[in-house]
Amino acid sequence: MEQEGVIKYKMNWEPFTPIPEYDISALIHFRNKCFEQQWIGYYQTHQVGYGNISQRFGNNKQFFISGSQTGHIPVLDANQYSFIQKYDIPANTIKCLGQVKASSESLTHAAIYELSSEIEAIIHIHNNTLWNKHLHKLPTTNPEVEYGTPEMAAEVNRLFQSNTIKETGLLIMGGHEDGIIAWGKDFETAFGLLEQL
Repeated sequence: MEQEGVIKYKMNWEPFTPIPEYDISALIHFRNKCFEQQWIGYYQTHQVGYGNISQRFGNNKQFFISGSQTGHIPVLDANQYSFIQKYDIPANTIKCLGQVKASSESLTHAAIYELSSEIEAIIHIHNNTLWNKHLHKLPTTNPEVEYGTPEMAAEVNRLFQSNTIKETGLLIMGGHEDGIIAWGKDFETAFGLLEQL
């Protein structure tokens, strides 16, 4: 838990470059709903935020994602999201724009968007009860693989290629206690998958 929220990728952050104008109202709405559910929040004991959410930008390999260490904020506004302009998973690099640094899980989100052009929304939550209930019952990443790394991105791809997550839209992060990720064609789909757990 001590490493929660730590950025592990190499970042090229341009805080003074404006992010593209785009309708992210659904992103904002569902992030705030996740906060209300305590799926996104803040561990007081460790003084770190947890959980993140993202939305694909058009048909591109670009996306908006909640800012690093914003989990403690009940309601985020548009300025508290980062825009992933470019990334390279094998090189462990991300270029992000906006007033906040991109979430530590940005490479994992990038890997999920690469699975299918139909994926438009991703939600990464933390919930100990659901995590323990579904660990190794739903598709689960290798417990040895850390969050926010190229290895986690490779795990996402491995589970997809083995067909274990093609239909579920969910995975349990075996090496990231409490971590669960859901995705879909929109936020209603991803959020609904989490509600059904």
